[in-house]
Amino acid sequence: MIHDYDPVVVDGTCKTLFRAIEPNGTVYRNSIVFDAVATQGGVLCTNGKWRSLDSDAAGTTPFRVFIKDGIRRGSPE
Repeated sequence: MIHDYDPVVVDGTCKTLFRAIEPNGTVYRNSIVFDAVATQGGVLCTNGKWRSLDSDAAGTTPFRVFIKDGIRRGSPE
């Protein structure tokens, strides 16, 4: 389960810290930075790069977030 996922647009990027929590309670703290692209009156957060705050794990994600008028919508495509 993902918790605290609340991206904000700052200096041409979308950023957030978040936690991934396994059913057994193990918590993984992470950060993610997306490119912020202005489109359709909002901002598309795309090309996400995440990294662990607890280890050297890192990677990319196809997940995208569209932000408009304070509303966030996500898409895995």
